[in-house]
Amino acid sequence: MKKLLVFLFLIQSFVGFSQTIKKKLSDKKIFNLICENTMKVDLTNSDTSYYIFCAFQNMNYSQIIDLGSVYINSRYSLDKTINELKECLKYMDEKSISYSIGSFQIYDFSNNLYINDKSKYTTLTKKHVLTWIEWLESCIVK
Repeated sequence: MKKLLVFLFLIQSFVGFSQTIKKKLSDKKIFNLICENTMKVDLTNSDTSYYIFCAFQNMNYSQIIDLGSVYINSRYSLDKTINELKECLKYMDEKSISYSIGSFQIYDFSNNLYINDKSKYTTLTKKHVLTWIEWLESCIVK
């Protein structure tokens, strides 16, 4: 009986070290981007963090799952991403200009925004970029 109590106490103490709560604050599907705004609370030290995760299927593949992502974990990176997207909007209607900033690119052969994550990519139209900016501006990231 004593060994059982010690065993249960040890299990409880190990479980207590990694207690976190995640709460989805909002989510949005924008064409082929699936985005979530999440709050994460570490119960051991009452630390709260916020992050945005947007995943997309690599357009190089249609038969296998190969996901790319955009990850935003601070107010600075949220503001930076929004500003980069707004800069890209200026060039999306120009067929003769190629433009690149951060993970985003506009090519002279397309009016779409290319989102790159290493060798993975997806595209969004101007309408989808505007929707994404609007949703990002409504998100909480501290």
